[in-house]
Amino acid sequence: MFNHLFGSNILMNLNFPDDQQAMEISKAVRELLLDLQIYGSKHAVDDALGKDLQALIAKGALSPKSVSFVAAHRVRFLGFRLKPIRPDIPVLDVELADRAPPLHIIGYRDGHAELTAKPAEPRQ
Repeated sequence: MFNHLFGSNILMNLNFPDDQQAMEISKAVRELLLDLQIYGSKHAVDDALGKDLQALIAKGALSPKSVSFVAAHRVRFLGFRLKPIRPDIPVLDVELADRAPPLHIIGYRDGHAELTAKPAEPRQ
């Protein structure tokens, strides 16, 4: 199940060239999403916890590697719910601010990541 949901895919907008840094950040985003999925399969994640990345970190939901990634990058956490698992629910947005215009890698609830010029909009 996890291989299907959290494969090594990244959807790249064809206007952007191959970018090693973006690929590495995309991989870290997908690993963070997998950490959240694994944590959610073993522990309750209510609405309050699902809205607070720092609380999830304090509960041990993320691996040390994912915690380091969050500390080193501009990660905007949009929330995590156990269900539904859909490809249109953004969970986090990492801004690559050193680009002109800035780029965003958005991690979605189904485990995929996209590189885009637009920041993610939280779903209600």
